[in-house]
Amino acid sequence: MPPFPFSRTTKLFFGTILLISFFTACGKKGPPLPPESNVPAAVSDLQAWSRDGKVFLGWTVPTRNVEGQKLGDLLGFKVFRQDRFLEASCPECRANFLPVAEIDIDYPRGARIEGGRVLWQDATVKPRSEYTYFVLGYNFYKTPSPESNRAKIFWDDPPSAPEGVKTRSENQALEIAWGSIPAGREEPPVTGFNLYRRTEGERFGFFPLNPEPLKEKRFLDGGLQNGKKYFYEVRAVRNFHGTLIEGPASAVAEGIPEKQTPPSPPRGLVAAFQEGGVALRWDENPEPDVAGYDVYRRSAGEETFRKINFSLVKQPYYLDAAADPQKSYTYRLKAVDSPFPHRESDFSQDAEVSPIPMKP
Repeated sequence: MPPFPFSRTTKLFFGTILLISFFTACGKKGPPLPPESNVPAAVSDLQAWSRDGKVFLGWTVPTRNVEGQKLGDLLGFKVFRQDRFLEASCPECRANFLPVAEIDIDYPRGARIEGGRVLWQDATVKPRSEYTYFVLGYNFYKTPSPESNRAKIFWDDPPSAPEGVKTRSENQALEIAWGSIPAGREEPPVTGFNLYRRTEGERFGFFPLNPEPLKEKRFLDGGLQNGKKYFYEVRAVRNFHGTLIEGPASAVAEGIPEKQTPPSPPRGLVAAFQEGGVALRWDENPEPDVAGYDVYRRSAGEETFRKINFSLVKQPYYLDAAADPQKSYTYRLKAVDSPFPHRESDFSQDAEVSPIPMKP
């Protein structure tokens, strides 16, 4: 029997299905361009630095191909490393670059990709060594990009963690202080310290607050929010052949910025009977963070003053509508600031008021 005849339309349909199956079988969409037409551009900002006993590499994910057009099929990166032991018998001899990692864009095991940047750590480094790295991007066809710039780093044992980290509260600031590394350990001199900060619910950032290692064992962290809790850790840094090697983190210390000085006492308080009660007026406090005022009253024959306002008085004026026009009263004020916990001033000077004499 002759084979069943297929129409041209049917053949095109099945041909299309086969092509789609071919390009989607591995779970990734196949690019419409041949391999030579969409080669990723080279990474140009590769950096290497140390932290927590490891070497870290970071670079920006390229978005263009070598021709400057939009890149749509970047599949991943390969990391290459060259090692040189500084105390080798042939110090000028260099080994070849060897691959040490492959990072898939969609499943970056062992790496982190955030905000268009790749972060990868090399935990296999050894003391007294020099390491040079470069990376290659590659597309769907495994066509590699040109080599990135090279990043070189020297590596040795990191310093120990500082001890005795503590904080001291100031207005909108915290002072962080710490001691040296534990006594009795023979270690190379420490170049300085890096300080890291986080708030509740956050994790410590990857980069320290200070742009350069701190020489002093204290730091004033300003511009903070009063009443908010902050957490800090300190890491010692040593200089090895020009590479700043950072050690492990200290114990975490926490602190809450608070204003330490209360507002000044209100001035210029005067009181007078008028229709509807006793009117009080005073000068507004000069401090910009004063949230309001509390009003205290003592009637004739009473021994103590009582606060008579239910909420803070925002303006330098108050009408005591509950005052008895037939009684004498003495008033005084306190200013209250806005940071938490609120701080109160001392009492203002007293202002006395007596009933208006009745006309005969």
